[in-house]
Order: sequence, then structure tokens, then C-alpha cells
Amino acid sequence: MRTEKEFELKPCPFCGSKARLERSHRAFINAKTTRVAFVRCTQCNARSGRVNLQDFGHTSHSSEAEEKAVELWNRRV
Repeated sequence: MRTEKEFELKPCPFCGSKARLERSHRAFINAKTTRVAFVRCTQCNARSGRVNLQDFGHTSHSSEAEEKAVELWNRRV
């Protein structure tokens, strides 16, 4: 599994600050509780879309889900 330091995150498009990969232990999606990964700005709290970890191998730390969250953050308009 890749560590957070291995993911290259672009700076925040709103304030230019650093961003970090986060995992939420609980989120309510499609009428069920699940785990999600997303990227959040450390300064202004802007964030990427959430990626449901259970969609990628049913584990709480899926590198595929984390990669998708990073991809969403890095290719935003």
C-alpha cells in the first residue's frame, strides 16, 4: 500500500496552500454507513469529492480509492 507521502498533491486551487489525503471513518452514502477517502486543503478546508473505500476491495485503507481521491483533487478545474 502506498503511503500518503507517495501521493503528489497539487496545492489548493483557492488559496495555494498544501493539501493532504484524509480518510473518514464514517460517512453516510446511499443509505448506509461507509468509509471514504478525500483530499482537503490544510488552510481553507476546500476538498475533493469523496471516494467510497468499500467500492475498492472492501477494506478501510484501499490504495485504489486513495489514488482516485488524489486524481480528483489534482485534475480539478
